[in-house]
Amino acid sequence: MSDEQKQSGYVADNENAEADTIFGSAPEQKQTSQKKGPSRSIRNLLIAVCLAVVVGAGLTAVLLVNRASAPDSGQTDTTDPAAENIKLNDADELNVKEVDIKGDSPFHVTRTVKGREDAPSEYVIEGFEGLALDDALLSTLAYNGSIFEAERLIEEQPDDLSRYGLAQPRADVTMSYDDGSQFRFQIGMDSPTESGKVYCAVDGNVYLIRNSLVANYCRTPEDYLSKTILPALAEGEVVIVKNLRVSREDLDEDIVLEYDEAAAESSDVGGTAATHIMTEPIFTYLNVEKSKDITNGMFGLTAQEVAVIHPEDADFARTGLDAPFCTVEMETGDGNKRVLTFGHSYQTDDGTTLYYMHLEGLDEIFGVSADNAKWLTFRPGDISSSNIFVTNVWNIGTLDITDKTHDFRFVGEGNKDNYTVTLNGKECDKERYRTLYRFLLYIYGEELYLGELPDGEPDAEVHLTTQNGKEDYTISFYRVSDLRTIVARDGQPGYVIRSSALDTLSYNLGIFDDTEKDFKTSWQ
Repeated sequence: MSDEQKQSGYVADNENAEADTIFGSAPEQKQTSQKKGPSRSIRNLLIAVCLAVVVGAGLTAVLLVNRASAPDSGQTDTTDPAAENIKLNDADELNVKEVDIKGDSPFHVTRTVKGREDAPSEYVIEGFEGLALDDALLSTLAYNGSIFEAERLIEEQPDDLSRYGLAQPRADVTMSYDDGSQFRFQIGMDSPTESGKVYCAVDGNVYLIRNSLVANYCRTPEDYLSKTILPALAEGEVVIVKNLRVSREDLDEDIVLEYDEAAAESSDVGGTAATHIMTEPIFTYLNVEKSKDITNGMFGLTAQEVAVIHPEDADFARTGLDAPFCTVEMETGDGNKRVLTFGHSYQTDDGTTLYYMHLEGLDEIFGVSADNAKWLTFRPGDISSSNIFVTNVWNIGTLDITDKTHDFRFVGEGNKDNYTVTLNGKECDKERYRTLYRFLLYIYGEELYLGELPDGEPDAEVHLTTQNGKEDYTISFYRVSDLRTIVARDGQPGYVIRSSALDTLSYNLGIFDDTEKDFKTSWQ
């Protein structure tokens, strides 16, 4: 039996089952010779009946005592379950100018922008100016008080408000409207007999109110601080991250990601859909799934807690944000620049590891997890694509391929339907050319290489330009052993591949004019 059921005097049907069992378990009477006085079975039955009467009387007394102890026990509940609730305030939330809350955690809410039918009002908590607030949660203070209603009246003008927790209410709320009117109510204790209900006073009368309607008035002002560091983009909203730079103490060089307009404009870039590339510390295409939290992760970034409000110099020094371990700078196509800095790690009371973080322009320091801020730990190889070539074959204008024994220059024009190509100034088999380039697309980086390039000339080189002039790059191959070859783009090291890929490229160039022979596509 729940506490609520005990206090209301409720008794479950199965609690009387024991008394019923006495009758149900009485042995079947056998036919015997007549005796003076009642049989033993009959005597047992009479005793059981007497016991049941005594127990029933005791339960009745207990129920009456319990009912008398409940605060609203003196009220006869004649409420029709289908009846409408009692409207205590019916105002327009857009006209709420101020909400003043007194109690254990007093605070004052002021409207800064009056809303319209299609746009909500904006509010601020006094003393929290310049802080990111949970606007949706804050707006409930204007809305809930403006539709204030009770399930029923408990007592009119009671002499003893303490019975309802209203002598010293949890919150005393005054709502002020544009026309100068006010609406005031006090929040008392939870009803002991009805789950999810609380006693409230309006104009001296005590009502039973849904707890969900008044719970937010009992919060602390800190509860209204938003943990969203930068809002997520709205549906249909497009903001291009033009440049993202990550500086970290444990990195020898910054990591720089840039928007790749050529990739963004093309719907068929061979092998990758990422619209960003890495330009420092090396050039590499990005894996779209692995890189999206890095390139666009600031939008919708959420903290686990607000660690410090209105931080001063001493707070930045204490949290390590005066000399941050990690700095993330993001420039977007709308002209904004946002800077995140990360300081020391710390432990919460439940043992969770968080990092102090600050967004330039906000007057607070957040605590974020490493999972929510992947800039703290990622490496270039974690987000890079293994692709070395991604340009669509029909977009190529010139393709120069050279090695120790071959020197090919392909020139193409047109689109997929009418593309034509020449080799060293002569007509060329378009399908043969396409198959050779497809082999180049198959060459992939097996690991990133951040070291120095070998001395001397490359063992093979591919120079590619597109017809629209937006892509112009050179891929160089440096054989360092029979097993390893270093790949560079425009003189910048990038990958290590197997030297067998270089050998296969040379073989394919050697048989290009022999249409009876098929190109090799595998070198593993």
